[in-house]
Amino acid sequence: MESEKNTYVILRLSSLGNVAMLVPIVTQLSQTYPSDEFIVISLKPLEALFYGLKNVRFVEADPEVERRHGLFRLAKQIMSYHPTKVFDVQDDFRTRVVRYFLHWHKIPTSTIHTGRRERRALARTGYEQSTPLKPEVERYADTFRDAGLVPAGAVNVMPVNEQAAAKVKELFGEKKGRWIGIAPFAKHLSNVLPFKTMKDVIAVYAQQPDTRIFLFGAGHVETEMLRQWASLWDNVESVTNQLPLDGELELMRHIDGLLCMDSANQHLAALVSCPTLSIWCGTHTYMGFAAWGKANTQVMSLPVTCRPCSIHGTERCKYRNFACKAFTAEQIVERFNKLLNSK
Repeated sequence: MESEKNTYVILRLSSLGNVAMLVPIVTQLSQTYPSDEFIVISLKPLEALFYGLKNVRFVEADPEVERRHGLFRLAKQIMSYHPTKVFDVQDDFRTRVVRYFLHWHKIPTSTIHTGRRERRALARTGYEQSTPLKPEVERYADTFRDAGLVPAGAVNVMPVNEQAAAKVKELFGEKKGRWIGIAPFAKHLSNVLPFKTMKDVIAVYAQQPDTRIFLFGAGHVETEMLRQWASLWDNVESVTNQLPLDGELELMRHIDGLLCMDSANQHLAALVSCPTLSIWCGTHTYMGFAAWGKANTQVMSLPVTCRPCSIHGTERCKYRNFACKAFTAEQIVERFNKLLNSK
């Protein structure tokens, strides 16, 4: 007798980096429970992150979910899937409202233990007085384990999306020489290096023979900044607005190394096993947000004792000097060269 198929809904409305960290766990669940269906709901068009997972369906939530009536509609939508269980791996105001509606209709839910209290304590005391907290990927896994679903098995590199790979080849041609990716921006000011520092780093690699540099970013201001930088050198190109997410992932698969901040790019690169040097300024890996698959990701930071000043980043420095960002271009190039030469 064929066993009944279960449908599990996974809520992670934001952000890109956090949804990317969910991919390894969903991949393991997909492999461990191939007869069940997993529906991932997020606010942005991130379906490309779950490419190749046959029993995983991605649903983009209505932007109106930011308002209360939109949350009610989202709950009604979830109920239409007749879920066996709903997993809230975000646990913020929005998902709590959705859970309230679901409980009213007797739909079982499980909620992540975010560790916000421990993270706030770490931000107050600094890393020197603390120990590393549980990685976010493990918090995701625990949410499912507590409900009786055990993510297991090896997580290999995301399968090649042939259509997206063809688009990358069409835009940039066959790979010749060394390809380098640089993603100089992040969501918060405390996580971004001074523009002059990053421009000087780009200039070093732009002057090297047989080297091509791809600049990654998003948003209007970032797009214009990267366009201006790319216009200074023939072998530097901004990929912003040229490729959708699946194309960026396939381009990352081809580059020899990615230099980025503590941003979503490190998590995207981890999915395609791209060697990455991630620079952490105001934040700290002790918070648990380091990229999955540490073998391919290296972290560079300064021993500033006030780090981390916040959980995800901030716009102000209480000492008004952002000492955590006092890197020189020479320091970054030296460390990035070690990553590139270790391949």
